[in-house]
Amino acid sequence: MKALYIFLAGCLVFTACTKKSENVFTQTVTPIYPVITMKGGPNVIVPIGGTYTDQGATSFDSAANTTTNISPVSNNVDPATGGVYTVNFHAVNSYGYQSNAIRHVLVSNYANAADDISGEYTRLSNGQTVNVTKVATGLYTIDNVGGVKGDPNFVFPYYIGFLDMNTFVGTEQGTPIGPLSLKNPVIIRGPGTSITLKYVVINDHFGTSTRTFVRP
Repeated sequence: MKALYIFLAGCLVFTACTKKSENVFTQTVTPIYPVITMKGGPNVIVPIGGTYTDQGATSFDSAANTTTNISPVSNNVDPATGGVYTVNFHAVNSYGYQSNAIRHVLVSNYANAADDISGEYTRLSNGQTVNVTKVATGLYTIDNVGGVKGDPNFVFPYYIGFLDMNTFVGTEQGTPIGPLSLKNPVIIRGPGTSITLKYVVINDHFGTSTRTFVRP
């Protein structure tokens, strides 16, 4: 019996002595995305009845140190109809990382470069402030087009375009909450420098009521 105990103890000692430690290495990898540069800029104005040929873009792959010309993957510009349209670009680099870019095209004959309705507006029904920013003649972004209070999911740039001084449109655009457009848009200028914007938001997350925003 004593011999058996000694044998088992010897096995345990041998096993413990021959166990090897394992080294664990960790590495943080930073994704490198292709850089898309649009030829002609991100915002373009085209007269109604004119023609539009997109200039394309380039994609820079820093991993391979190469620049490639790319064409739009989609283009819904209709030069015969006033509105805001989008031209979409997509690129993939040698690591498989992807980037997207959008050019906005305003089809309009409005050419009053001095006109500017940008500023901070307040939605009358809930006091939510939204920012309207001019990006080109007659072309603006609204950062919270629905005037939704307390929900960052509804904060994203939506483009509106003016066809003349008193007519603007919000044609359908892809957004983080799905396709979105404006119905019955109205602008009221005055009294003084005051501006009022009214419209119905067409999107699955909104009702059918008219939303009113005022800039003092």
